[in-house]
Amino acid sequence: MDALSRLLSLHPVRAALDIRCRFGEPWNLPHEALAFGVAPYHFILEGRARLEVDGREPMQLQPGDLVLFTRGAAHVIYTAPPQDAVAVRVVDPGASLRLHINDEAGSGRRPVSDFLCGQFHFESPQSNALMQALPEVVLVRGAELPDGHGLRVLATLLRDECGGADGSGQLREGAQAVVSGLAAALFGLAIRAWLGQGGPQPGLLALLAHPRLQRAVQAMLEAPQEEWPLERLAEACHMSRATFARQFREAGATTPGEVLQQLRMAQAAKLLSYGKMGTAEIGEAVGYQSEAAFNRVFKKYSGVGPGAYRRRQRAGEPGA
Repeated sequence: MDALSRLLSLHPVRAALDIRCRFGEPWNLPHEALAFGVAPYHFILEGRARLEVDGREPMQLQPGDLVLFTRGAAHVIYTAPPQDAVAVRVVDPGASLRLHINDEAGSGRRPVSDFLCGQFHFESPQSNALMQALPEVVLVRGAELPDGHGLRVLATLLRDECGGADGSGQLREGAQAVVSGLAAALFGLAIRAWLGQGGPQPGLLALLAHPRLQRAVQAMLEAPQEEWPLERLAEACHMSRATFARQFREAGATTPGEVLQQLRMAQAAKLLSYGKMGTAEIGEAVGYQSEAAFNRVFKKYSGVGPGAYRRRQRAGEPGA
């Protein structure tokens, strides 16, 4: 398994896609801030719009773009100021996939904007490391993706399942389950595309994107239970100890020891959530010979001990 796949498997993300918007210009759509751990996104299928997030320069969105707000920031997507916008209404408020339109949507008089809206839910405390490795706003430019790229194909599939090209068709049988599965793939495809477009800021994902340092992260992902002294990691990257330490700090804004501990805790959380091993066995599986030491570090990262974490996960408590 490649390093990005291993990393994403340690940080489970629950995806939801619940709104399709089809607006004729002019329109204005504000979004309130969401709770920590909930990251809204918009996938532009057709039309152009402007995006504003507090403290940032406005951005132009184009067909094929996907924008993700990792910290749930309040934002506005629009083609006109609020006072000039045509009112939006929901076609069927009780539907699993709600269609939002305005009175200009089907008039044929104005350009149409068509986009999908949903959220990614980072439900494990250990996912904080992944979230912090992403900027507040992740923007993938669809026009820069090659023909046949997964995101381009996914946009077509999602449009078809969500009512067809004009949004007026009936959802296909089983569409809710299909859309849910496609939305789950959306996060991985978006992160891979963003990495390919040179997106990483200093952090875990920048280390994965680094042509030489990624070998160190791959090694720790494959065997988090092993000891990984600086010399051994530097050797894996074919670098001197001093050069490795300097470049790792520059790219990751952290130390190899801290990254190893994050990966160990993410693996432990996965084993606690889905496995049957005892906490002492799990601690040993991620590199801790002392159960007390494992419990102490896990509580630091999760806010609760391994036993309490497992009980919350099994009970299905939110935020567990």
